[in-house]
Amino acid sequence: MNHVVRQLNSSLLRDPFWHFSIACYVLHKCWQALNAESGWMDYYWNDVWMLPCAIPLVLSVYNALGLRQSMEIPSGFEILWHGILWGLIAEFVGPLLFVHAVGDPWDLAAYAVGGFLLYFRWHLPITTESSLAIRF
Repeated sequence: MNHVVRQLNSSLLRDPFWHFSIACYVLHKCWQALNAESGWMDYYWNDVWMLPCAIPLVLSVYNALGLRQSMEIPSGFEILWHGILWGLIAEFVGPLLFVHAVGDPWDLAAYAVGGFLLYFRWHLPITTESSLAIRF
């Protein structure tokens, strides 16, 4: 168990962009609790941050379970694959299983924006050299 916890403390989870993404998500949740109606942010803000918040954590779990061999920066395909999979689950399967869930194609667009942010964070030459995500 200690080995799994040690592996979860991966370089992807030390990336400042992951911390920024989590902060954006949490601050918006607090804002929603105080402000009943804040427009488009109520519907799409947290969807934008879903991939940047979840992918580093999910890939760290994959690594800890031995399903991913290294904690290298995720490829564009990995980001795209997770975005498609989670989009299908959240927007198509979820509404079939839960009465309160609603499939919204604009949510898919918000997931795509978050995926692009994540991809460009990790794959632009300027950010790649300074990123903690590639330092072990």
